[in-house]
Amino acid sequence: MSVDEYKLLGNVLLITVVAFFGVALPGYALVRHFWPESGWNLGGSVGTSVLQPLDLVIAGGFVSLWVLQWKEMPEQLANADLEKLTAGGILLGSLVFVMLAAVIPLVLFWRSNLCEFFGLRWHGWKKVFWIMPAFVLSMFALNVLMMFSGWPDWVKAHFGGEGQKTVKLLRESNDPGLIWAMAFSAVIVAPIVEEVILRGYLYPVVKRYSERSFAALFTGVLFGVIHFNLLYLPTLAVMGVALVVLYEVTGSLWVTIACHAAFNGTMVGLMLWARYSGIPLPQ
Repeated sequence: MSVDEYKLLGNVLLITVVAFFGVALPGYALVRHFWPESGWNLGGSVGTSVLQPLDLVIAGGFVSLWVLQWKEMPEQLANADLEKLTAGGILLGSLVFVMLAAVIPLVLFWRSNLCEFFGLRWHGWKKVFWIMPAFVLSMFALNVLMMFSGWPDWVKAHFGGEGQKTVKLLRESNDPGLIWAMAFSAVIVAPIVEEVILRGYLYPVVKRYSERSFAALFTGVLFGVIHFNLLYLPTLAVMGVALVVLYEVTGSLWVTIACHAAFNGTMVGLMLWARYSGIPLPQ
């Protein structure tokens, strides 16, 4: 990652954070105070009634961790050496992420039914078998549109446009254990952790203190920028908003986890297939 890309991603992250905590949060509070009869777009299947001001503090804590990660990125980039990564290190990192996500059910357990809050008893579960492939195909169509839009060429011309470390590892590593640990992290751990934190918790918290359209956009952009890769930022941001829409329509976090896992699994599968078959794939 170039210095310019690092700065641009940091600016997007900070603007996103300030947009909610510095502008939307006090702004929506004032409007609700002076025009309580105006009504707000808080409907949908994702409930917010059990959320309290404490959840704003916890949500701010998660956002602060991402800001801190961005702040430490120059040192990480300077010391980056993919050859020193091990399967144990990848799995340990995944365990840390799982423990962070576990904070959310712990703080909600005492005031809500977790199955109801996350929509885990979804009676329309059979629908996921057509929702998943439709979602994956839609994301691939979006990727194709982004390629034709000239965005990848612009990013590569101005910032270098390096791919994510996961992609590089899956393409270049000669350690089978490392490859499978990375695949496990990308296909199983990341979808569960990211969906619990972003769609399952941050989205309803932001929705509770603003409204659902703003909350969808906020968490979508946040989802894109915390991957810290400018090349994939627009695609991931749209993907984040699409996952919010699926969550609101179905009311079940199982759907977003399944779609997220299906997309990551398809990408990992294609990269491994291309690597071992010798077929080149675009970066």
